[in-house]
Amino acid sequence: MVSAASGVSTAPRGLPPAGRFALCAALVSSVGQTFFIGLFGADFRADFGLSEAALGALYGGATLTSGLLMFWLGGIADHWLLRRAIILSTLLLATGAALIGLAGPVWMLVLGLFLLRLGGQGLSGHLAVVAAARYARRRRGRAVAMASYGFILGEASFPLIVALALDLVRWQQLWLLVSAVLLLVAMPLLYALARPLPAPEAPAGEGSPTPEPAMKRHRLFLHGGFLRVLCIVLLPPVLITAVFLHQGTLAELLAWQRADIARGFVLFAAAQALMAFSGGRLIDRFSARWLLRFALIPAAIGMLGLGLLPSGPALWLLFAGLGMTAGLNGVISGAVWVELFGTAQLGMIRGVYAAVMVVSTALGPVLLGWLLGLGVSLLTLGLAMVLYATLVPTLAVPGIRGFAGRD
Repeated sequence: MVSAASGVSTAPRGLPPAGRFALCAALVSSVGQTFFIGLFGADFRADFGLSEAALGALYGGATLTSGLLMFWLGGIADHWLLRRAIILSTLLLATGAALIGLAGPVWMLVLGLFLLRLGGQGLSGHLAVVAAARYARRRRGRAVAMASYGFILGEASFPLIVALALDLVRWQQLWLLVSAVLLLVAMPLLYALARPLPAPEAPAGEGSPTPEPAMKRHRLFLHGGFLRVLCIVLLPPVLITAVFLHQGTLAELLAWQRADIARGFVLFAAAQALMAFSGGRLIDRFSARWLLRFALIPAAIGMLGLGLLPSGPALWLLFAGLGMTAGLNGVISGAVWVELFGTAQLGMIRGVYAAVMVVSTALGPVLLGWLLGLGVSLLTLGLAMVLYATLVPTLAVPGIRGFAGRD
């Protein structure tokens, strides 16, 4: 913004308040994310007498149930004050952590996992992205990127913290400590960060279009713009989940060593952070819809490299490509719904997207495993991905022509 009187730029600087909240809420959501819970998988199996298949089934059921509940619960971000909603999500996380720490019978473990998934992977992460996209109107891309940084920071720091803590306390005690920290530290902090943010109603005069003032959930699946965007933003989480789950099969096919794969994950995280940073600024400069056209290309190049390059370069290109696409998709999937629908029903719309994503990521590993089992070559998979990444966004991106990218 430029002052008419002085000609001096008065654009706000620094991190938007919504970005600060998004960063912290996303970081707190780590307690309910797979990478954190998975650190205790061996302990769960040993103490509850579960096989890997049984634990996987219980965890998958908790994840699927909590994800589908977001189809309805996502809308609380549109009707509740943010500070009330974040208290609910933090209470769910703290209760889930306490149940796991106190668990005797296996049903307490299952209920704890369900609450962790609903409060963390579900509501806390959802509120982080919705708040960034709704309230940071002038720097929406950068605020949504801050939510991505929160997720990445958790992935980078919490495994080491847990490993160090488990040298000092039993895993049950650690979960009880996590519950206490959530209640005594995270909840007051998130409440304080959410308090300055206004009520969720869209302000009068906001420029973002709202095609239907009272869009119903089921009507989203009849809305061409919503479906076209889904064709793009669902692919990265589905592909990344499938590739990471079948990393062992890929390692056998390409003679990768476990240490190489571990270094690949470091590259993945670095590329994800870099592209979240860059993507946020590109969204502020152009638009999320403009960026949709290019988001799948890095992952497609990485997949193509599996069939064309030697083992080592193929690994680095794959993890770099997947990380770049993940970083771009994280900010795009937070901002694009505002560009299409405005902010009034952002929580409901993103809640529906989150539910569809959970179901899709459950099916992705099944599809990739089936294709690999049929003997489909890595080159064929890579070529198919390149074809999809170049054709589908070009055909699907709604209203790209002449879009100015401003609120």
